[in-house]
Amino acid sequence: MTDLIFKELDRDVIIETFNCGDQAINNFLNNLALLNQEQKLSKTYTFCLKNSNTIIAFLTLSASQLNTGDARIFGIDKVPIVLLGRLGVDNNYKNKKLGVALINIALEKSLEASKIIACRLLLVETTLDIKSYYLEKVNMGFEWFRDRKNTSILFIDLKKYEENLQ
Repeated sequence: MTDLIFKELDRDVIIETFNCGDQAINNFLNNLALLNQEQKLSKTYTFCLKNSNTIIAFLTLSASQLNTGDARIFGIDKVPIVLLGRLGVDNNYKNKKLGVALINIALEKSLEASKIIACRLLLVETTLDIKSYYLEKVNMGFEWFRDRKNTSILFIDLKKYEENLQ
C-alpha cells in the first residue's frame, strides 16, 4: 500500500477512528500509547494514511526480561528481551498483510537494539486463539515457549535469527 507512511506515534496522528475489534487494544491506543511513549515505557510505531495522518495499524515495543525460572533455559537467571507488547490493525485494513509488515519491523528494530544493548529474544504474549497466527500464518520463526492462563508466550531467538541472515 503506497498511500501509507510509517512513523513513530506523535500528537499529530489521528487515532480516534481506529478500531481493530479488540476493545483492550483500542483502549490502549486511545488512552495509554502516547503517555507510555512520553514516559519511556514503550515505543509505538504506526502505519498512517499519507493524506490524513489517520492511523490504520500500530505496534508497541519495550525492553523487558525473562525472570528466574523462565530464563533458566539459557543457564542464567535473567534474559534481556524486546517485548512486542500490542499490535493492532484497523478492521477496514485487515487481510492486507499489515500485521506481518509490523512484525517484520519489530524484528528489524529488535536486531538493531541487540547491536547496541543486549537483548536475546523478541517475545510476544498473545491470546491462545491468536497463537496460531504467529506460529502458522506469520511463519517468521516464532517458537512456542509456554501457555499460562489465557495467554501463550512465543519468541524469536535474535541470536539464531541473526546467524541465519549471515
